[in-house]
Amino acid sequence: MKKNNYLKETVSSPLIIPIFVMNSGCPHHCIFCNQKITAGHYPQVINKEYFENEVNSYLGWNKNKSRRMEIAFYGGSFTGMSQAYQENLLSWAQSYIQTGLVHSVRISTRPDYINTDILAFLQQYNVKTVEIGAQSFIDDVLQFAQRGHNAVDIIKAMSLLKESNFQTSLHLMAGLPKDTKDGFVYSLEKTLQLKPDMVRIHPVVVFRGTALADEFQQGKYQPLPLSEAVSLCALAWEKLSAAGIRVIRAGLQWTKEMENDDAVLAGPLHPAFGSLVLAAIYYQRTRQLLEQLPAETREINFQLHKQDVSNFRGWRSNNITAIKKLYPRATINVRTSPEQKRGLILLATDEGRILTTAISGFN
Repeated sequence: MKKNNYLKETVSSPLIIPIFVMNSGCPHHCIFCNQKITAGHYPQVINKEYFENEVNSYLGWNKNKSRRMEIAFYGGSFTGMSQAYQENLLSWAQSYIQTGLVHSVRISTRPDYINTDILAFLQQYNVKTVEIGAQSFIDDVLQFAQRGHNAVDIIKAMSLLKESNFQTSLHLMAGLPKDTKDGFVYSLEKTLQLKPDMVRIHPVVVFRGTALADEFQQGKYQPLPLSEAVSLCALAWEKLSAAGIRVIRAGLQWTKEMENDDAVLAGPLHPAFGSLVLAAIYYQRTRQLLEQLPAETREINFQLHKQDVSNFRGWRSNNITAIKKLYPRATINVRTSPEQKRGLILLATDEGRILTTAISGFN
């Protein structure tokens, strides 16, 4: 089992036990997809022994026994798999729920593989959360990406899920072929209208062995530069969080396979992409505070929650470097307070001026 950071969730969310079904249920490959790189190498068909070994390993690894545990089926279109295979996987998960070791199940699937009968079936097995691969709300973008569904399918799926009281999550991608910044913002606005409980966002990366790799090598597609990808995802984080929608991941989960020389042809892949996004948000908010200070300010003190310091400082302390360039004669101090709320930046100057700003999305 690959113990990535799936267990590292926010305080209010469950600890995730990921089971990858490796494109099972997918009618075809999307233009950008290479599961063997983005997820790693897992069995094409999961048997009971493998399933139990994975779950037991994660249960043994988890030291916080008070947290809820959730088995999550990722990497394919769960409701597109055969009914028998779904029943096997869900019944194995159900056995852990009955013993109290696991509390719920989540699945990921396509929006056009959702209907009332499917949802009734899922509810029988304690499936609480359904993650929908939306990617975009622009039909031309979806068609070129070979998704096989349209925006209306996403809206219908979300409506059915909410009517049946499932927790919902949408997956959005920035930088898809045929998409633009305005197009991404449009998809973001449609997401806000649908009000999912959670969202995943990540930029398109060109992986070996994909149809998108052919487009790139023929000069027909150019991925977003890292800075623009970070900027778009930061915009999404701010808008979604302000609306009470939790961003559960920004950027792809890093895998060993991504480190191979020929795995990534191009694109804004970074092992700490999510940290770059948060650092960009913190710097933007800090810059807005600094713009209210006179140029002759000689001491600037920042106070934060201890868990916010790394995001505030930025990747390799780039944010601090940028602040010092704005105020080269000022002393910059960063302090923490146990009483400080997550996301709150407090700025105090030597002249007694105090300014604050709050970033949403932290529990």
